Amino acid sequence: MKENIVDVLKNSIKKCQNPTDLKPSIIGKVVQLSPVIVSISEDKILLEENNELFISEWFRFRCDIDKTSALSSDVPSDLSSARGISETHSYGGAGCGMPSAIDYVAKAIESVTSELLALKCDLKVGDFVVLGSLEQLDKYILIDKVL
Repeated sequence: MKENIVDVLKNSIKKCQNPTDLKPSIIGKVVQLSPVIVSISEDKILLEENNELFISEWFRFRCDIDKTSALSSDVPSDLSSARGISETHSYGGAGCGMPSAIDYVAKAIESVTSELLALKCDLKVGDFVVLGSLEQLDKYILIDKVL
């Protein structure tokens, strides 16, 4: 008797060497920021950054967005100044398209700025975070903040 496609797929999947030691995600609580220390197991275990706890590059990037406050302070001020420009042609005093062009560029910059600021993560003591267990025994990676 000829096997149907469902049986062939089922048998192929069974033969795969799927990992048997998948580890669940863990929710921890931030108890200190510098270095980052996260507690797990009802505050019975503390994981310290660069010892038992590693911070994912993506999370670190998100926490560093606007570290200098340039996006949230300087950019809006500079855009306001740019929009205040009113040009006229020196020959004949006719209107100039420059203010409209500046406004279009300013809107694009505002959009990019707001998207970046939306990615920003402000980690505070008491925040809950998602941790993943690494292959090494008792090593964890901080993946993201729980919202």
